[in-house]
Amino acid sequence: MRKFLQSYLLVIVLMMFSVPMGAEDTIHVVAPDSTPRFIYSVGGSAGMNHLLNITMRGEKLIKRGWGSNYSLFVNSQANPLDSAISVYDRVFGFPTLEAGVQLHDFSHVRMHTADTPYMSRTGYVWAAYIAFRRDIYRNRKWSFTYALENGLSLCSRPYHPSYNVDNDLIGQHLSIYFGFGFYAGYRVTPETELSIGFEYKHSSNSATDRPNKGVNAYGLTLRGRCDLNRPSSDNGLTFAQRLKRLQQLGKKHVDPYLYLDIDATVGFRTMYEEWLLHRDYMTAEERSVDNHKLALHTTWSTSITPMVRYNQVHASGLGLEYSFAGYLARSPMIEKACGVEKNYQHSKHTLYIMAHHEVYYKQMSLAMSLGTYLFRQHGWVGDFYEPPVVETIGIRFYPKFLKPFYIGYNVKANLGKAYALELKVGLHAGKWKLKIRD
Repeated sequence: MRKFLQSYLLVIVLMMFSVPMGAEDTIHVVAPDSTPRFIYSVGGSAGMNHLLNITMRGEKLIKRGWGSNYSLFVNSQANPLDSAISVYDRVFGFPTLEAGVQLHDFSHVRMHTADTPYMSRTGYVWAAYIAFRRDIYRNRKWSFTYALENGLSLCSRPYHPSYNVDNDLIGQHLSIYFGFGFYAGYRVTPETELSIGFEYKHSSNSATDRPNKGVNAYGLTLRGRCDLNRPSSDNGLTFAQRLKRLQQLGKKHVDPYLYLDIDATVGFRTMYEEWLLHRDYMTAEERSVDNHKLALHTTWSTSITPMVRYNQVHASGLGLEYSFAGYLARSPMIEKACGVEKNYQHSKHTLYIMAHHEVYYKQMSLAMSLGTYLFRQHGWVGDFYEPPVVETIGIRFYPKFLKPFYIGYNVKANLGKAYALELKVGLHAGKWKLKIRD
């Protein structure tokens, strides 16, 4: 999961450097003809991929790593010829929103370590997802695009101590799915487009069960898409031509302002030390009796972050987060069962300092943070398995009828190692305009 998060955050940078061009939610232009507000498409894809290998118990885990993937999807894109265009669509250059289903066929993948008398398998992974696709460049025939995907996945053969013991990739059926890709497309006709792209796909349970190394696959995918209602007056406008349609619009300055982001969070996780006890300190017979029943624990957190929204789509800030984890009272007993002789300090309370950034698109946003601990005493596991670098990435939704509140989720990790899956509610309090000197 560490390599995935590093790569994923690099892709996010592409979204962070778009230049906003207005402050109103809707921009009005003169429509050249009567056209639909959105252009809808349907399509599918097929590709080949390979799992990233990892070292477990002193040897390479994956002995056979090739797989394939297939998808069906529907798309929606704001029509650049419409008479009312969202400023967000204008800023991002008319991105495409996608919803679909995927099948990752890993039925031929084989895993094996040590003296296990059989090969472990991954099976199939089904994913339901939404995606944000954005053109980097487009002319009448060619296009270059990146995409970000997020959803839920279902693995057919997760870890089991009796018959799938070497599947260290994923520990339960239900997981979180992330994906991203870069694509080169060719418009065969004004309504149809073929593209080929490099994709990276990741499924993991975000520490809600163990093991949790994650299914990480990379490869090439061929996509085909057919527009259902593209207007004849568009006929495959280039990226520059679409932006030129908006040149007649007046630009309105966005006054930066300060607000407080206040949230309450509940996190779900299993204890890593309990998993180490199960994996490394139990015999095969004890693991079979134990049957991999790890308790799911909750953490409770709250944070307050002064944020500056300095344009239509970006906001940044630095804040404090406090977390309470009552289950940590069990840690000394588990450490004793693992044979740990040193007496480590344990505390149910944790204090973080976190730098936050948020990228908005209409009523949704991509929220991420990076920080470290101001106070933490997590015992043996905290000293050896939880690096002092904390990062989160997730999605928020701002319902119009609940302003200024939002709901969302994120994955919290320690330098790429998943720590918890978090659900949150929050609000934006205050709106203080900032004076910027010329």
